[in-house]
Amino acid sequence: MTGILPRTSEVGHWLWWLVEAGLASLWWIAFVALAAVGVGVAAAVWWRHRAVRELAGRTRVELVPAATFDPELTEVGRVAGRLASVRSASGTMPRRAAAVRIRGAAGEEGCLHYWWEGPERSAGVLRHSGYRRVEVVAPRAPSERRWRIRFADAPPLKRGGSW
Repeated sequence: MTGILPRTSEVGHWLWWLVEAGLASLWWIAFVALAAVGVGVAAAVWWRHRAVRELAGRTRVELVPAATFDPELTEVGRVAGRLASVRSASGTMPRRAAAVRIRGAAGEEGCLHYWWEGPERSAGVLRHSGYRRVEVVAPRAPSERRWRIRFADAPPLKRGGSW
């Protein structure tokens, strides 16, 4: 059993050799670490810039329900599943840019209006409501109100970004 485990003197020798090799190539280790940090920062800046660009080019559809609109629970679940698939339909993009925003407001004569906003790439999924007795129309006019985008864990991105 003496040949299986190394002797203590050999372990100490190996450790000392590793320390000497590390000190001899310290500049190389520092260079690799600095390059990794640089690549990480560049990737983060690029990802943020992409999120700003995707948020600027979102699509919006308006849903106008009929006066007799009363969805069943299965119908609500089906539409929720379709809205959840918007992220996968939009492809690889930042999480904050792939989100679907649902806005609601009372229109003329108390008529309820919904707006679904999402990535331009998944506009086809957004245009198909899935509800019966709901008309999907393009927004009639651009909104005068500028909607401020808020996130629970992150501050909103400024349009155009400032790096």
